[in-house]
Amino acid sequence: MMEHINEPRERFWLKARFLMVGVFFTLGFVAVAGRVYYLQTVESEILQERAAIEWNREVVKQARRGDIVDRNGAELAVSVEVPSIHANPRRIDNPERVARQLQPHLKLSYEDLVARLSRDASFVWLERQTRPSAAEAIRGLDISGVHITREYKRYYPLREIAGQLVGFVGIDGQGLEGLERQLDRTLAGGTYEMRVTRDASGRAMLLSDAPQFGKFEGHSVRLTIDEKIQRVAEQALADQVAEFDAKGGWAVAMDVHTGDILALANTPGFDPNRFRHHTSADWRLRSVTDTFEPGSVFKPFVLAAALQEQATSLDKVYDIEDGRLQIGRNMIRDTKRRDELTAAEIIQVSSNVGSYKLAQEVGKETLYNYIRAFGFGQRSDVGLRGEQPGLVWPADRWPEITFANVSFGQGLTTTPLQLAAGTAALANGGLLMKPRIIDAVLDREGNIVEREEPTLVRRVVSEQVAEQVSWAMSLVTIPGGTGTKGAIPHVTVAAKTGTAQKVNPETRRYDPDMWIAGFVGYAPAEAPEVAVVVFIDEPQETHYGGTVAGPAFARITAEALRVRGVMPLPPGERFQLQEEPPEALASQAAAPAPQHVVTLPTMRVLDPTEDEVAEGQLPNFTELTLRQAIDRAREFGFVPEVTGWGRVISQDPPPGTPLEEVGVLNLALAPGGRHGMLAEEPSAGGRDQQ
Repeated sequence: MMEHINEPRERFWLKARFLMVGVFFTLGFVAVAGRVYYLQTVESEILQERAAIEWNREVVKQARRGDIVDRNGAELAVSVEVPSIHANPRRIDNPERVARQLQPHLKLSYEDLVARLSRDASFVWLERQTRPSAAEAIRGLDISGVHITREYKRYYPLREIAGQLVGFVGIDGQGLEGLERQLDRTLAGGTYEMRVTRDASGRAMLLSDAPQFGKFEGHSVRLTIDEKIQRVAEQALADQVAEFDAKGGWAVAMDVHTGDILALANTPGFDPNRFRHHTSADWRLRSVTDTFEPGSVFKPFVLAAALQEQATSLDKVYDIEDGRLQIGRNMIRDTKRRDELTAAEIIQVSSNVGSYKLAQEVGKETLYNYIRAFGFGQRSDVGLRGEQPGLVWPADRWPEITFANVSFGQGLTTTPLQLAAGTAALANGGLLMKPRIIDAVLDREGNIVEREEPTLVRRVVSEQVAEQVSWAMSLVTIPGGTGTKGAIPHVTVAAKTGTAQKVNPETRRYDPDMWIAGFVGYAPAEAPEVAVVVFIDEPQETHYGGTVAGPAFARITAEALRVRGVMPLPPGERFQLQEEPPEALASQAAAPAPQHVVTLPTMRVLDPTEDEVAEGQLPNFTELTLRQAIDRAREFGFVPEVTGWGRVISQDPPPGTPLEEVGVLNLALAPGGRHGMLAEEPSAGGRDQQ
């Protein structure tokens, strides 16, 4: 009886439940349909814009950077395509899981990956310029929202070879140091835009025609450097630095006829592929940025001036005062005591007393003019960032002891590049050529877009005088001379050794344990082709230029002659280096040289405060006193950081840098003043007898 009573009630509730479910589904369907209608009508344009932003993008890419090659086309800097990994965090549902999948293939930590994948952004870099193997592994994971693109990475195939010269670029392809920075506009090329969309798998597809990429590529630059000579120069320097436990070294090789720089070497070396593993000091191209007192390698220029002024001849005999000459309370010394030497022998045995007597024949003002005419005390305009002018005080600031010191290369400063250019002028018949590092700018097809032709600066001395100096310098590399270790078999080498003391910045005096050993010269002496200068900084055990720098000079010069196909001259065409100079050479100083080759250019020596400054650029602070430098820096809104004492010899950033790019102005000072750039006790100098 009770079962029949409950049956209608159960049916009622069963129908009610079915009705409720039906109403629920009906309302849900109506809501979905209404939402679809709303999205397709009211918010249609907004959603289309969002989709376009999400899936369609304007991609801006940097074109391929131009190459840097040596004079023969050997690649020094190239750009190669490499993969880069990026992600769209808005399409990643589980950042932790994706981070665990990616972490074994990327350098980022798990925590950093999670942080990047969790950003509210549509694009983040995960790793730029990654390894191809890592990119392939990530591609195989097929993770939605993680993508691979291609970028250009700068690569330096020869690693340390010419590293400081070439420089390097940042990850965005912007030149940061060296020629990469100096020629950034030429090398960088342009940028181009592409419209792309992504399919359901996240793969990019072009929405427009691909641009003609070649139109945007940067130009390539061909240098005058010869990779083979550069390689030998760097290795020869490194070997001598290691053998004598030296601080470092510099070498320059130059074509004497064109001014082409064939090698510009520094040691320690620098690999631009790993520039972050080096300090900023390692990046410096010290052959043009560092100045020093050259020492006795300067003496041939004094002889050239004396010969050109017809004040001496190669066979004129001088009283050497037993190798000791008192000037006031200072003493000039030779290493070996001698009573008499000819002008040629003064160069052969590197006599300080003799060089001073040659300078006296010329006179202060005239010698100063010749020093400037050979290019010292001024930039060569080679086009390398940070080149220093060196320092040569005007003759009216030379007391007698400074005059004496200048005659054997103390009391003035220069760079290896300046010395190479001046030495090449002697080798080139007295013609000073502008140093040249860039040969041509090339388009992507290898056609010349722009070329820098060899440039004659001036004639300094006559061809006859240059030949006389070459004969005297050739005595240096034969028995009895100070540079026999710089000799090359079957080739006459004209050279000069030098050993200059350095000022200790702590004591502010010449330090008997701090030296720069130098060797400069050219070959073949009778018909010169290449000039080479080598300097080793602070060698230990021994410091004589002939012993320390001579072997490196011989290796570099021999390689340069070999690479350039210069054959030894027949014995009959070589200098006959007997005790007395040939009559043809010895007597030519007495005959007046043609006017058009002996006239020296008029040179105005600027007062340091008169240097003109381009608007919006950092001025030149070199040669200023500390007070002058500080006052001038304040005019431009800077308080400089100063090291050393005396007058400014170098600055960083260099002159001409746009003011808005200047962060901290660093000024380096060295001893100077009215009494010349030397300590109270002059250097013994010229210790080149070994």
